[in-house]
Amino acid sequence: MPPHPAPWKISLRSQRPNQHRARLQTTPDATPAPWFRLCLSMLLLCAMPTAARGHDAGAAQTPAFISATRVSRPPIIDGRLDDPVWRAAAIASGFTQSDPDEGEPATEKTTFQVAYDDNALYIAVMCYESEPGKIVSRLSRRDEATERDWVSLNIDPHHDHKTGFYFVVGPSGWQEDGILFNDASFDNTWDGVWSARTAVTVDGWSVECRVPYHALRFSQREAHTWGVFVHRWISRKQERDQWIHMPKGAAGWTSRFGHLTGIREISPAKHVEVMPFALGRALRAPKTAAHPNGRDLATSAGLHLRYGLSPSVSLNATINPDFGQVEADPAVLNLGVFETFLEERRPFFVEGNTAFRAPTPGFAGIDRPARLFHSRRIGRAPGRLHIPDGAREIDRPAASTIIGAAKLSGKTAGRTSFAILDAVTADEYAVIQRTTVEPATGTEHTETSRALIEPLTNYFVGRVQQDVLRDSAVGLLLTAMHSDGLATAYVGSTDAELKWDENAHRVFGRLSASRSGAHNSRKDGYEAVGYISTSSRSVGGQFYADARSPGFDPNDLGFVPRAGQVQGGAHVFARVQSPWALARESDFNFNVWYDGNYDGLTLGRGVNLNSSHTLMNYWRVSFGMTHALGAYDDRATRGGPAMRVPANTRWFANVRSDRRQPWSGSLSAARQRSEEGRTRSAQFSVGLGMRPAPYVQASIDASYSARTDFAQWVQNLDDDGDGSDDRFVFGELDSDVLRLTARLDVALTTTLTLQGYIGPFVAAGDYRAFKELARPKSYDFLPLSERLLSGNPDFIRRSLRGNVVLRWEYQPGSALFLVWTQNRRESAEEDGPVFAPFRGIRESFADEGENIFLLKINYWIGV
Repeated sequence: MPPHPAPWKISLRSQRPNQHRARLQTTPDATPAPWFRLCLSMLLLCAMPTAARGHDAGAAQTPAFISATRVSRPPIIDGRLDDPVWRAAAIASGFTQSDPDEGEPATEKTTFQVAYDDNALYIAVMCYESEPGKIVSRLSRRDEATERDWVSLNIDPHHDHKTGFYFVVGPSGWQEDGILFNDASFDNTWDGVWSARTAVTVDGWSVECRVPYHALRFSQREAHTWGVFVHRWISRKQERDQWIHMPKGAAGWTSRFGHLTGIREISPAKHVEVMPFALGRALRAPKTAAHPNGRDLATSAGLHLRYGLSPSVSLNATINPDFGQVEADPAVLNLGVFETFLEERRPFFVEGNTAFRAPTPGFAGIDRPARLFHSRRIGRAPGRLHIPDGAREIDRPAASTIIGAAKLSGKTAGRTSFAILDAVTADEYAVIQRTTVEPATGTEHTETSRALIEPLTNYFVGRVQQDVLRDSAVGLLLTAMHSDGLATAYVGSTDAELKWDENAHRVFGRLSASRSGAHNSRKDGYEAVGYISTSSRSVGGQFYADARSPGFDPNDLGFVPRAGQVQGGAHVFARVQSPWALARESDFNFNVWYDGNYDGLTLGRGVNLNSSHTLMNYWRVSFGMTHALGAYDDRATRGGPAMRVPANTRWFANVRSDRRQPWSGSLSAARQRSEEGRTRSAQFSVGLGMRPAPYVQASIDASYSARTDFAQWVQNLDDDGDGSDDRFVFGELDSDVLRLTARLDVALTTTLTLQGYIGPFVAAGDYRAFKELARPKSYDFLPLSERLLSGNPDFIRRSLRGNVVLRWEYQPGSALFLVWTQNRRESAEEDGPVFAPFRGIRESFADEGENIFLLKINYWIGV
């Protein structure tokens, strides 16, 4: 779970579909005068003096200190605080509630102590409990969040008020850890090697932790002062207790820590961690020319390395990595022109990924700034080179093989952070067949061979960030991709972030440039991003602008949906963070946005209102609406003229029950309708969470959407054969999509877990009333005969993806995985398909597909 209180700020930001934007006036290009007055009013609100808005969230507090005790004999880590050191070490107490009664003394006492020796830091926490029989002690896999009691230990060894580490422990012995960065952000993908034990007594429950110095980064000094913070969650009371009160709505996290003193004459560890691994894989799949037996066996081996080059610099490297235990991406139905964004899931690239990212704000209705580094590009599906003319493709690899990758990261005494990543992927080939005919006899000969479809490629990313003032920073980023025989792509970026008044006010700016494409068709472009925000305990506002030139293209190693775009928006929010008549806390949000292209065409603009509430019984309710103004879509015709898009309005509501209970559920619904009423959609989803035992978690989620698009692109027609499209064909599309997701997590012990996932997916689309766009920039159409179409666009698609993973951490840092992964899919064209969801799900289990069985073992060696 996050190291900071999750309820600090909840802003529901609905996403507006690219092809459906609404209007409040009849002329899409005219901006109504009230919008200027509205934006000016929000600007004045955010520019008001802090005191006038009751800005007390960041009020300075008396610094808190605790002194660590040096020990010659370390405590036995068994969870029982009966070692001599704990009778002598200083005790910190006096915890304060953050929830539910902010600022009030904690209802249950909590104390903690700190000791150290030449090798490690030792922390003991006593969580007193007046009703120990009601301690919520659930077991799950490491880093897997669920409702339970826990205590979180946060340490800032650099004492830079921005970075650090956190370690979370539950009464069952469950553990989570991660890194802190940018003062208010966290990342739990980091897995350190440390130990903790717990004990439940008649007085409550206690924790003992040992954190070796090789798990922490700090510089050599005679005497150390570190940041430290401890907070506790009491599940049955939904109570969060903090050693230092962090006011709700206050900006910053690490900068508000207390101080750990008394640590002297210790040396940072230059630590080496080596993790060799070996695996065996068995594949069962339909028989093909590439796999005539429908079976394949393979073995592999590789190595992961972590090396502390200095007290504050570390190297992470991997050779021939394998990510067979990673859950597959969910199936999606994408009928639009833009690429679907897929999150990174591979452990090596997830861990520490935040070191390469600058802040990326975003609002309802607005695409986020370009993601200049998207690690999913490394090892992507091959295919940048085409197979020879006349050849037929038989098989191709699903992903490029990563030969090796390395990350170097650290922070200097001068407050300069840096991170470098370099990776190399191998040549990839498709299996092809060519058929030749002997002129003399007419005999056909079929030859099977390989064709290069992805050349050897090197990827490089580097980022440097210099802290300035107290909590501000400037940074530089460079990415490069070089492939044998293909053009090199570069992206460079500089950014700056200024924060003041206890981080209540923030200004961010970024300027990026890209160069990509072949030498004879080189593209250069830029992106400029600006962001300003201000907040107090109860109100705040944010303003954002982004301009991308038409030639800006970071997609070789980054991700951006489109270029040639200008965006702007504002977000104003109000928060009630103490109980009132209807709820324990509430959030109210207002968003406004504008989206245009470099030709001066309005692509979208609108407003969003939403509100979310935590009720007295800890149920969660949220609702809102998004109304967009009429606009244009310059990509709707796939290379042809722009098309007008009518206004649309979307309403949505969500409700979620109390997640503390063994059974919990959620329900959401949304409805969207265009101004002229011919495009409409409805979405429904329901979720059920179950915890039948302290070590078992299960969930089932189902979502269904039904949509009618009055004008969905089908194809373009070149009537005269001159290579230029003459007619742009659309059809009325009825589409239905059903997605189910079921998960089961069983924690047999703290080190032995079983996880299962299965996700059936069914979609159907029925086109009718075919027509062509009558005029550019219009929403008028002329009838078109279906006989002119080159194919039947109706479709039925099914897929079934799932995996089962048995994970045994047989010693700290070392694990064995048994994995079964299946991927079944079916896609067909049917005239007038009938959406039969239950039959489709049943048939998805019988569709042809792949079954992969994998055994992987790694062994952690610490030197």
